[in-house]
Amino acid sequence: MKRLIRDKRGQVRMIEAFLASMMILACLTLIPSQSTGVQRSDNNLNSKAENVLLSLDSNGQLGRLIDQRDWASLDNCFESALPLTIWYNVTVYDANGGCLNSYPICNGGAISNQVSSITYICTSQNSTYAVYLLQFQLAVME
Repeated sequence: MKRLIRDKRGQVRMIEAFLASMMILACLTLIPSQSTGVQRSDNNLNSKAENVLLSLDSNGQLGRLIDQRDWASLDNCFESALPLTIWYNVTVYDANGGCLNSYPICNGGAISNQVSSITYICTSQNSTYAVYLLQFQLAVME
């Protein structure tokens, strides 16, 4: 019995096990939850939408196609700029908020509940100088 009281190795092992379990719990609290993955995909879609719009508008092509009301060519531009796994929908408004495109600029119906939307202001570079507002929606097809 005296031997068990004098033997301190068991106490050290208990403290070591307690510290190891505390380290494991601390590491588990640092792992991001699943909800941050949804925010990352939204941010990814927003940045993809901005990049597509800026690349199409860098040489004035976007404003030129809207001035000409060439919705089929505008649809082809968006279709070629985006991968097949991404759904898109574009609505063009004039400066007063009236919808301009009678032709749907999209690649089908939305398949995902996570739709990212971005608003972009575009100007024409011709002599009449018109301002257009584009509502650009993206979603990842699941």
